[in-house]
Amino acid sequence: MTDIPTPEERRAIEARVSPQRRAEIEGLVKSLAPVIGDFVLAAITPLKERLKELESRPTLRYLGIWDVSRTYPPGSFVTHAGSVWHTETESTGVRPGESGFWRLAVKRGTK
Repeated sequence: MTDIPTPEERRAIEARVSPQRRAEIEGLVKSLAPVIGDFVLAAITPLKERLKELESRPTLRYLGIWDVSRTYPPGSFVTHAGSVWHTETESTGVRPGESGFWRLAVKRGTK
């Protein structure tokens, strides 16, 4: 791990740099900043697009026992008649097992 200079040490180092050398360093930083900025932007743009796509997907959530009056958003899991059901389509009042809105995820056991 690199030691980070204290503010006093930093001021002492900066005091030893000539004005000409400081101007050269500042010019170099100014010329590199756009190149570095473009590189970083190009590197993170696909990641931002992937994150946006992932966040737009429905989240999977268990919402308890199915209730006829509740609206279930895409990605919902519910329990009905001892089985667990999943939907990718928003639904209200549609009983699991009676339409194409719900898909059986875990079948009720025989016990």
